[in-house]
Amino acid sequence: MRSMQRSMRPLIAVLLCLTTGLVHTGSAQKSRSNDHLILKGIGLLPHGVASEEETSIDTDGAPHIEKVFIHRFSHILENRTERSKFEKALQFILDAEEHLSSTFNAAPRTAQLLRDHVSGSAAALRAIQLARKLSSQITSSEGAGFQAKAATETLQQVAIQLKDLSHASCHPITRRIILATLVRLQLLLHQSPLSDEAKVLKDSPDTPRLLFHICRLLFNLHRQGGAAKGAIEFLHISKSGGTSMCSVADRNGCTAESVTNYGNCMVRRFDDRPRWVSAEVHNQSAPLDGWRWFYRYSVPRGNRSCEYRDEYMQRMRFTLYSNEFAVHGGLEGRNSDGDDGRTNGGDGRASGASWHSTHLCPQFLNVVMLRQPLERLLSHIKWIIKVYRAEYGRRSEAFFRARDAEYWRAFAPAAVDNYYIRLLLGEGVFYLPSGTVNTTHLEAAKLVLLQYDVVLLLEAGDIDELWLRMALGWRVGLSSAHARVASSSRTTNELIPFDVDDLMAANTEDVQLYDFGAVVHQLDGFMYAVMLAAGIQPYSPYNYLEASDPGVGKRVRCGYVTRKQQLLANVGVNISELHRAYDSEFPRILSMDERVRAPPPTPTPPVQQQQQ
Repeated sequence: MRSMQRSMRPLIAVLLCLTTGLVHTGSAQKSRSNDHLILKGIGLLPHGVASEEETSIDTDGAPHIEKVFIHRFSHILENRTERSKFEKALQFILDAEEHLSSTFNAAPRTAQLLRDHVSGSAAALRAIQLARKLSSQITSSEGAGFQAKAATETLQQVAIQLKDLSHASCHPITRRIILATLVRLQLLLHQSPLSDEAKVLKDSPDTPRLLFHICRLLFNLHRQGGAAKGAIEFLHISKSGGTSMCSVADRNGCTAESVTNYGNCMVRRFDDRPRWVSAEVHNQSAPLDGWRWFYRYSVPRGNRSCEYRDEYMQRMRFTLYSNEFAVHGGLEGRNSDGDDGRTNGGDGRASGASWHSTHLCPQFLNVVMLRQPLERLLSHIKWIIKVYRAEYGRRSEAFFRARDAEYWRAFAPAAVDNYYIRLLLGEGVFYLPSGTVNTTHLEAAKLVLLQYDVVLLLEAGDIDELWLRMALGWRVGLSSAHARVASSSRTTNELIPFDVDDLMAANTEDVQLYDFGAVVHQLDGFMYAVMLAAGIQPYSPYNYLEASDPGVGKRVRCGYVTRKQQLLANVGVNISELHRAYDSEFPRILSMDERVRAPPPTPTPPVQQQQQ
């Protein structure tokens, strides 16, 4: 008997191994099946999935193209003046490819200006070429040469090219050129009377399905690009909701150096603090009492390169930082004191304008929020008055009582004179004399705005439920935070310059830039709204997150930028190829006003959050 038992042991062991293997195999298959269902629920399928599943998603989403378009563009369809302005902005976007390289010919080689291997890949350029060709067919003789079959084939080719784009970028310029074409096509299909060819395209059930398919591919590229980048750079335009954004970012689980009202999500070593007031003009009313954060106008930031920033953000495990100064670069003609010694490197060509090296950092998900410029200007003046009252009490009135617009142009030069354009074109333009910003600067600033991955409008009624949700993957909205409100007391109103209308009249270029930004916002909003209407989740388990939950930030974890696993790895992307590594730490650069005192200690990195 014992001999038989001994002889049976190997067989039992084999059976146990087989049984365990089957259990593990079944478990793995169940896990893969669950992952597949999750990906289908967020409209993102792995490479090699049967086309029937994609067709099913796009068929279900197709009806929302028409509904969302009518909801968001009816005012343009009904108003010829608005239609003309809108078409002009669309044409600028469609022509952007021709102007980017020449306008920013001294920008770093890594800047995503459609000339690098990421944003300017063969697939991206081909997709742009196809979109522009279709757009020109739509507008030629009001669509007289338009062919339904050729349009469908072009759209199909655009979709094929989009599937070959790099996951290292959100491709904002390519996306907006394609969306401009899709919206222009929709405008054609809603005009009256319709040509026979346009009617054929409109009546085809394949048209809305194909349009939804392209929108979904663009949305996927945006989410996956955000995940690959891993952190957000937020351009905080003073008095445009930036402090509230920092507060909300904290509630959405973003990690930043400081989320206090003073720290405002900025990183001290980047020296992105605002430059509002001229210390020289301040000194005419009261002596300077050390370095104050609000009178740093003309203090140079110098070159903190994108690599300098990216290495530090990775080392500290931060997922968001705020820049309340100018866009990077634009140092031509200014002393770039504080060079980190490892610059990005331009193409070596001579630059005739101070904005030719202006660039965004492709390592980050770049976000900007705009506010109606004249409202922002008035709020900024009131806020500066409030800051001075808090610092100097009754003595603060000496700075503002009976002062006119000319005084404010010297006191806060950039803040009251086309502030948006000055910020978007770098330090050189930021410090131009008052009254010198012109239409040439405006056109260049539009091109910079097009490079932002996310363009928010503070006034947008759907900023929480659409924009923060679909553009960033955040759950807690701005409605939960109003961090700073400029005073409107009688005393403050009395200290506003009596000829403030003169200041407002001089901000025409900023108003035009804002109007252009509203069109960019509208194009992206069409894509996001279609995805939301179709029930596409930003990621799983977004629909189970509650904004009112005190611990919601631990589950949101700053949205897309922490979801490499779900948005990239789970669909077959090799995320190791997207990792950005540095051989060593960059040495700290001290700003001019930090050199007179000991720098603050380096903060301790937060505990690393687990990637989903």
